[in-house]
Amino acid sequence: MNERHRVKRLMAIRYLLGFPRSIWVNFRMLPFRQACHLPLLVSHRTVFENLSGKISLEFSELRTGCVKIGFATSQCSDFCYDRTRLNLRGQWRLLGDCAVGTGSHIEVSETGCLTTGADFHLGPRSVIVCHKAVTFGRDCLTSWNCTFMDTDQHQLIDEKAEVVNADREIQIADNVWLGCHVLVPKGVSLPENTTVGAGSVLRGRYDEPLTVLAGNPAVVQKQGVKRKV
Repeated sequence: MNERHRVKRLMAIRYLLGFPRSIWVNFRMLPFRQACHLPLLVSHRTVFENLSGKISLEFSELRTGCVKIGFATSQCSDFCYDRTRLNLRGQWRLLGDCAVGTGSHIEVSETGCLTTGADFHLGPRSVIVCHKAVTFGRDCLTSWNCTFMDTDQHQLIDEKAEVVNADREIQIADNVWLGCHVLVPKGVSLPENTTVGAGSVLRGRYDEPLTVLAGNPAVVQKQGVKRKV
């Protein structure tokens, strides 16, 4: 058996193991007509911490497995040991196909809205914490161990007891590629066709498209380039 056939057989086994959980999630979270297509395929290594929120599939071409959660692996992840976690108390809007890597964690609070554009790929062991709004455009790709947080989790107050570190939304435009170990804190905005180097820490708003960003804080390293889709 060659490598290609071995990988296909392995993935088929993983899909079968996750099939009971996938059926339950589809009919638990989606309208009946959408759930019948089984658009959500969920790994049996996925933990549901909370599913009191809502998943909205806002695209017409539904098919089985157009949204895969907890299957994709990389050099840093191990499907047999890593657990994908979903804590969904707010809304997750999906505008197209989506893949969430194994070992990743997605948390959307009651006040949060996560939006993922078509062909969105979240790398293994990555984290999204959404208390206000995190938005990804089309064809966005992240490597492993990336973190997106639109909140500081803990509030700071001044002498007048007023919060000084309010949550701020994150906006990622179309065709953005982030290398491994990138940190995207609250208030970050990236234009289309941006590439972010591994280990970078983004800060604030970036307005110039077709650039390579890198560093801590990340600054423009190269202009006039983009990821080939």
